[in-house]
Amino acid sequence: MKATIAMGAALTSSLLLIGAGMGVVGAKTVSAANGMGKRALVVGDQDGSPGYTENFNPFSVNALNGIMFMYEPMYEVDGITGKQIPWLATAYKWVNNTTLQFTMRQGVKWSNGKPFTAQDVVFTFNLLKKYKAADVNGIWTFLKSVSSSGNVVTFNFSRPNVPGWQYIAQQQIVYPPQFQHVNPVTFTDTHPVVTGPYVVGSFNPSQYTLRMNPLYWQRNLIKVPAVTEIALSSNQTSDLQMSQGKFDEAILFEPGIQKAYVDKNPKAYHYWFPLSSPTALSFNLTKAPFNNVKFRQAMAYAINKQAIYKQGEYGYEPPANQSLLPPELNKKWLNPSLAKKYAYNYNPKKALSLLESIGYHKKNGQLVGANGKQVSFTLECPTGWTDYIQDMAIIQGDLAKLGIKVITETPSVATDYNDVETGHYQAAMVYGWTESNPYYVYDYIMSSSASAPVGQATTFNANSERFNNPAANKLIAELAATTNVAKQHQIVTQLEKISFTQVPIVALVSGAAWNEYQTNHYVGWPTAKNPYANPQLSTINALLVITHLRPVK
Repeated sequence: MKATIAMGAALTSSLLLIGAGMGVVGAKTVSAANGMGKRALVVGDQDGSPGYTENFNPFSVNALNGIMFMYEPMYEVDGITGKQIPWLATAYKWVNNTTLQFTMRQGVKWSNGKPFTAQDVVFTFNLLKKYKAADVNGIWTFLKSVSSSGNVVTFNFSRPNVPGWQYIAQQQIVYPPQFQHVNPVTFTDTHPVVTGPYVVGSFNPSQYTLRMNPLYWQRNLIKVPAVTEIALSSNQTSDLQMSQGKFDEAILFEPGIQKAYVDKNPKAYHYWFPLSSPTALSFNLTKAPFNNVKFRQAMAYAINKQAIYKQGEYGYEPPANQSLLPPELNKKWLNPSLAKKYAYNYNPKKALSLLESIGYHKKNGQLVGANGKQVSFTLECPTGWTDYIQDMAIIQGDLAKLGIKVITETPSVATDYNDVETGHYQAAMVYGWTESNPYYVYDYIMSSSASAPVGQATTFNANSERFNNPAANKLIAELAATTNVAKQHQIVTQLEKISFTQVPIVALVSGAAWNEYQTNHYVGWPTAKNPYANPQLSTINALLVITHLRPVK
């Protein structure tokens, strides 16, 4: 079960949340009007064990996914194709390579009736500057100042950063009076004021309902009168609920999706699992032996990725490339000679050879170091994530053949995320992002700006391994500064080489963006043939999806 933590600055990511339902799922019936549907859209996309805590603060790691229907960015960016769609802003322009301007939309109101202004945008970005932990995309590592004049907001950069546009454009904007006297990282927001299509309707720990915002600026595009989010607790329970048609959209790992779901109602039950950057084995690189690159290389050879693909992930997620890029980006950017040289195919003998080269040896079936003790570490993933638990069992068995003892643990989602984010772990399973540009993958996974000292939180899979490579940092900055396509390819090749040789995380399989949906009540969902948005309603593209959905006539 892979779960999405909703982050206010969450790129175009399809964080892969898989969960299971809790309680009785029911769609609230709403009176039809102006082409509206008659029922709430029922969504199962966020872990809720033991239950939801009411928190709609987009800066909080504990925020409920409903924030994606409530807070809005200046631009939407299709997480699959990269297409840019004006949202709270109507246009943008580069004045020069370090000055970016957005023209803000007029006539937008906050849900309390107050006018939305360019000053609200300035406030939001200065809040990120004041509270670094809220700046999950490291915007202020390249931003020097932000100001407004009339309805134009100007961002002055300290250095050229072309891809930085997306981090800024997709930042969710907040209402200043609500955040000016609180710490945005720790604030629990139960009564959000928003510009988006929905506001809080009802709440209890097992589910909550968002109701239509009557002041929404593009209300004519919204045909879904309410959204009900169901708390998920285990794959098995939620898979059953999904097969019974109780979710309009779910983000669930379902073994045998065709038989278990689609075949029960082929005309109405569907799925689309776009592939993302890798599901990976993350080591805490501040600890031995994980800080030794040859140890990490050995792990990349020691694990049977084909078995994880076929057994742990039921044939949904093919073996990943150590480039760390999603398959679609590998088609455009991968250097074939590097891919061939560093294939990291399953090779236990090669793995053992690498381990022996750094002082380990087999003794009585155990791999021991210079101190004579067996190599041992703890590997964790959240409880209930059945595919990851199977993946861990495969890893455990593969490494046991080398004499390494792997202890698997399945803490709660909150505990696992906290362990990884704060660096209080040895090894963990992490998921990937769907991105349309290699910059965002490498900036997110390999840049020091995405990391933090042990004890300080990162985003769950944003360099939470604490990888620190000056060459990678320099290349990422160079990639950000150029619009020359040939130079971009040269830089990406160098970043790929660092990923192949340094193995910041061990790529296992290409993560699938789990996404099941039905068309009994609403149509207009993103599909492989019409990939107008990342399909998962736990991402910022939820706004794109909700403006496309229409009730079945």
